[in-house]
Amino acid sequence: MFTWRYHVASLAAVFLALAVGILLGVAVSGKVSDATEALNADERDRLRQELQEAQDRADLSDRGRASAESLIETAYPALMEGRLEGRRFAIVFLGPVQGDVRSDVERTLADAGSGRPGRLIALDTPIDAQELDDVLMGDEVLATFAEDGDDFTDLGEALGREVIERGESPLWGALSAQLVEERSGTSSLAVDGAVVIRSWPAPPSDNVDQARQARATMTLMDGLVEGLKSAGFPVVGVETLAALGEESQIDLYRQQGISSVDNVDTLAGRLAVALVLAGGQPGHYGLKDSATDGVTPPIEPLPAEASGG
Repeated sequence: MFTWRYHVASLAAVFLALAVGILLGVAVSGKVSDATEALNADERDRLRQELQEAQDRADLSDRGRASAESLIETAYPALMEGRLEGRRFAIVFLGPVQGDVRSDVERTLADAGSGRPGRLIALDTPIDAQELDDVLMGDEVLATFAEDGDDFTDLGEALGREVIERGESPLWGALSAQLVEERSGTSSLAVDGAVVIRSWPAPPSDNVDQARQARATMTLMDGLVEGLKSAGFPVVGVETLAALGEESQIDLYRQQGISSVDNVDTLAGRLAVALVLAGGQPGHYGLKDSATDGVTPPIEPLPAEASGG
């Protein structure tokens, strides 16, 4: 399996090659006699052998990765065909829409026979806690969700349930101006699960107002995910291979208790998303070190009618 360890091995081989070249060049030129004396024949042979072994391992990893990618490319259409047929899913951006990730998720659903997303919602972040409280307090029904502090977890849970459930979405409708950056799809049909993209990492809070906004936003997001989970349908958080370090949201998905896929921009990642949404084994999948459960869930055979048999 191709992992980041492959990059480490390749870089080690490069640096080792540079070291050997430099030391051999010093020995040949005779400009640095101390280096010539230190690098005896046995040492040169040992370094050459280690370099060759590192290069052999890198070549083997290259061939293995190429074979695996070729196999996935060949098998992908058959593995995806009809996998999500007859099911509808929501795409929820916890923050602004990321066009590339949206395209990757929509392609996943289309490839697996689900078609267009049943619903798409993107939060307008950060949340203005005071403005949101003012709107909530101005409505007799919504006032139950108002907070003296900045914890909007209960409101988030109710919003998450509205995303999944069939029927009207009064909370989203009433709070659209305060919470929604983009919204599409229909609420007339229920959905069978959700793909979550956390696209607003909390920024450093330099003052009290920013800290309040950040807390309000994060509690609303966490509550929304809890609401999505409450229906018992699969919920999976995704990101691309390029999301590394502080940009990665996998640890947050793990804390929220949902499955994750860290390479939705690859065929293997899209297959993993489809398998989880189809009811596959929950877990954390992909190619990064955070993918503790492998590249994809176990691949269950499709029913005969779904696979065209």
